[in-house]
Amino acid sequence: MMARRRASNEELAGLVQGEQTDAVRRLEDRVAARVLGDLESRFAVLSQRSITAWVAAFGSVQAESGDTAALRRILSTIRGAVRRLLGPLGPRAQRELDQALTDAVLLGARQHAAFVEEATGRATRPVSGRPSRGLRRRAAAIGAAIADRRDRALAILRPSRARRWSDVQAGIGAAQSALPATRAHIATTVNEAVNEASLTAIDHQGAQKLWIAERDACVNCAAYSGMVVAADADFPAGLSWDPNQRGRGKALAAPPKHPHCRCRVTAWEEGWAPEGVPSFPDSLRREARRSIARGWSLPTESGAARIRAARELLRTGAGLPKSVEEFAALAVRAGRFTDRTVPTGP
Repeated sequence: MMARRRASNEELAGLVQGEQTDAVRRLEDRVAARVLGDLESRFAVLSQRSITAWVAAFGSVQAESGDTAALRRILSTIRGAVRRLLGPLGPRAQRELDQALTDAVLLGARQHAAFVEEATGRATRPVSGRPSRGLRRRAAAIGAAIADRRDRALAILRPSRARRWSDVQAGIGAAQSALPATRAHIATTVNEAVNEASLTAIDHQGAQKLWIAERDACVNCAAYSGMVVAADADFPAGLSWDPNQRGRGKALAAPPKHPHCRCRVTAWEEGWAPEGVPSFPDSLRREARRSIARGWSLPTESGAARIRAARELLRTGAGLPKSVEEFAALAVRAGRFTDRTVPTGP
């Protein structure tokens, strides 16, 4: 059987950073939807009813509680609602996430085989595996994380601490923070499972491993993009394009590096690169530098961190087209990037 055409660097990047990352994100969303349900809207109702009760009892949200009995009744009602909303969440999250691990590992195995097939032009079968004990332990930890936020909220919502509406609001907010924390735990664990499947396939294949950052990777993950290490080696600790963030964290066998990280690890051999063109890792490193120079990021990342990263890139030599480097230099002088939205194309 004749080998098929090898995919270009742009096609490989589009496969992993686009199609495959989107598939993983859809799995995250399905699990999160089953776990969280309508809790966001139910917390909104709790907050609205609580403020209505406070104003009825004390006159305004600025008023301090003067009636101890009324305060106790309001707080008791809110504490009961928090227990009802968050009590079942931990067990449900543990159950759903544990069940999703097998799907995530299978997805990772299929995606890794698809990448190798595109990179080599040779048909590749997925290497099957099961979620490790460590992965199952991290999935189970979601229950304790939710319980901790519930208990912190209940501690705030005591008459000895919640004397003003702002205190009550802080308590409800502490309880509600369990929702994004749960989503982050789900996303990180699912991505860890996907990468765990890749590590199994890399070990089976005897190849090296390559870090592929997201298109809108943070300044830390961008420093790893395109890095190749031995299959049994860790990626080094503390890399970052932002000098202020260097030296943090620990060495990793594979991503995810932080909550919501969707970086990927995959097999790589230098012999897979077609002659006469930059290798795929070289292409990833160049695109990561370009991302830093253009300030592309998620809105949640600090603009100051992107500016420091761009300054460091220019200081050490970006190796990018003159127009891109001039854009970065203008942003550094201005102290901000005017548009940090990452392009959607490959």
